[in-house]
Amino acid sequence: MGSRGSLSTIVAGVLVLIALIIGVLIGATALSMITTLGSITANHVREVGVESAMYSGLVTQGNELISTRGPITIIGAVTPRGFTWINKTTQYYVANTTEPELLLTNVGPVLLDPTQTNTNNWAAPANPLGNYLWHWVTAVVTTKQGQNTYSGLVEPYGSSYYIVHINPNYLVGPLTSTNAYIIQDHGVGVWGCESVGGCPPTPPGGPVTTNNYAGYWPQVSIIRVNGTTIELSITFLKGTSFIRAPQYFSLYVLSQDNPTWLNPYCTGQHVISLNNCTFDMTWIQYPYQQGSACYNGGWIWCTLPSTVTYNITMNLNTQTLSNYYLVMVIQYPPGFYNIDFAWNITGTNPNYPTWLYPPSPPANVLTPG
Repeated sequence: MGSRGSLSTIVAGVLVLIALIIGVLIGATALSMITTLGSITANHVREVGVESAMYSGLVTQGNELISTRGPITIIGAVTPRGFTWINKTTQYYVANTTEPELLLTNVGPVLLDPTQTNTNNWAAPANPLGNYLWHWVTAVVTTKQGQNTYSGLVEPYGSSYYIVHINPNYLVGPLTSTNAYIIQDHGVGVWGCESVGGCPPTPPGGPVTTNNYAGYWPQVSIIRVNGTTIELSITFLKGTSFIRAPQYFSLYVLSQDNPTWLNPYCTGQHVISLNNCTFDMTWIQYPYQQGSACYNGGWIWCTLPSTVTYNITMNLNTQTLSNYYLVMVIQYPPGFYNIDFAWNITGTNPNYPTWLYPPSPPANVLTPG
């Protein structure tokens, strides 16, 4: 009986050992599968997060998230410890962790990884002006000429911020938290720039109507001639209407590669000023109004009976730019507001500037004291 008991004990021990070995093998296989699935999922989330971030104007830098187009809502975060409810609307978020964190936002998932940083990221969260990116603001700025108040659009150039105004044309910066502060936020898009003046009308869609212009935006085509010269065709379509006959238009170029207004030299039919790229518009013939003031006892909308095209050769006086703004300012007779148009030029492809569309609600304004 004793030998039978010992044998049973040995057999039971062997069976337990086999079961343990099988369990370890199954656990290792399951762990490997979980690790593999986790890696695949992480890569997928990273790709989706990057794509969502690029589309929505989000920038990640280590454990930081910066929204370049206004506040976003961070719903929650998935970490190795589980899900955390955040429900925060902000333009700048810092993950208080040393491990990757998946943020669920109203514009898609975004992965923050503290082990990966982007030192070339221009979004500087330490500069509070970043909260007003693409906003039309009024700011007090201290420059070499002293302290003055400037209104315009907050834009990034390289690693710095600048205030840009179209009409009159100026560029102020670089702005820092020590030389500038915002005293009024006018908002984004056309709603913001209308309150600071010099605002282009909302691009089509379809025709646009302002208090002095009705019709489609002028059409622009660009051909590179050589390293410093381009050929422009600017077309006003048939049916475009002006409130009284415009006098002339001037063209301006704002570099995006190196923040500065250029001094182009223009030639072409109806040119008035070569150095200022200014072209006559009084020659445009309306029905019964051949270049007159288009005034007959009251305000009269003058409508183009046919398409009008200006063919212009522009020497930029510098190497042809890859990214710049082309700005047109149409001058009306005294007593009437000018009207401005702006195009975002990439290579030879004209687009409407992104800052004409409202990408976000106005920021909360903080003033000193």
